[in-house]
Amino acid sequence: MIRSFAVVVFLLTSVGLSAQVFEPEFDKVASKYEKGSYESALESAESLIDNDKHKKKPEPYLWAAMCFYQIHLSDDEKLKERFKSALRDALKYAGKAVSKDKEGPLVANNEEFFQLMKEEGIKEAQEFEADNNYRKASYTYKQILAFAPNDAFVQFAKAITDIRLNSYAEAERELKEAFPKIETNYRDLEYEPDPVSSPLLKPAVIYYIDHLTENQYLDSARKVLMSARVFFPLDESIKEKLQQLD
Repeated sequence: MIRSFAVVVFLLTSVGLSAQVFEPEFDKVASKYEKGSYESALESAESLIDNDKHKKKPEPYLWAAMCFYQIHLSDDEKLKERFKSALRDALKYAGKAVSKDKEGPLVANNEEFFQLMKEEGIKEAQEFEADNNYRKASYTYKQILAFAPNDAFVQFAKAITDIRLNSYAEAERELKEAFPKIETNYRDLEYEPDPVSSPLLKPAVIYYIDHLTENQYLDSARKVLMSARVFFPLDESIKEKLQQLD
């Protein structure tokens, strides 16, 4: 069974983008999508992307992302065989849609879809991590950051996978950006962590602490542990790690 997806309604009703939405090309994609003809809708979206008139607009890329995601959900084995990387392509086109969305309304009006893409991408990355395929995990986190560039949890998780890959320069850059954001947010009593990406923090921070300790960066490990105590004040394992360093 293919799950229906309500995000398409935005492209039919958004006041801010109505001049674009009601062009016949977009109506054609919308009609096919609503009928569940996702492969045909994808072909129409890709035709728009190849058209000089539309290739700089975000909508065709969003349609492509949604179509690829529905193909990923499909139980049609022949369809899935033709599109073996449907989820990866959905993530890719979600990122392209955001890069084309210069004014920002597309993301704001489709927040549910982009959160879903983040959730699915994180699941995919964690499966790669479970198989010790850190290269693919890192790439998947990178795909997520293309449409969720301000998610410090995802960026921190990517930094940890890059440490596992010995890509230390890339990891250091990401850590310098992500970790201070996380620290600042958690010191704000009104802060509500993203329920989709915040579960990445604990295993990532524990790995980072162990990595620093094992490599004798004890002062750095202690500083990260002090922050971790703010993130997880009731966690006994973090408390114990800190006591071991004192």
